[in-house]
Amino acid sequence: MARPLIVPPPSEQPKADPAPQQVETVAPKAIPAPPAPLAQSDAPDSWEGRVLARLEKFRRYPGAARSTRQQGVVYIRSHINRDGRVLTSSLVRSSGYPALDRAALETLRRADPLPRIPADRPDEVELAVPIEFFIR
Repeated sequence: MARPLIVPPPSEQPKADPAPQQVETVAPKAIPAPPAPLAQSDAPDSWEGRVLARLEKFRRYPGAARSTRQQGVVYIRSHINRDGRVLTSSLVRSSGYPALDRAALETLRRADPLPRIPADRPDEVELAVPIEFFIR
């Protein structure tokens, strides 16, 4: 014969912890970032601006420098002939990182020829420009 199940009276029963409440966690709704402002300038087109734009197009951040988070601004000087050909180039001010300094000079080499010098300027121009390397 099976043993009967003995159930103590309710006053003697251990109080059971209520089941833990399930707290619903929901991440806040993501708000889309505002669109980046369009690059607009009321400044007239200039030869210097075109030179800087061309250099920016050919700038390459060295992978090893990026992975070690090297950042800085390199100033380079160049002599340019009427056709935009770079005759000489040199480092004016270092970023403090040889890899970035080399990359800035290589930027100038890749961008050669630069935009032609305007007719109202001398046949050869010396130009010093910053080349920026910043991780965003």
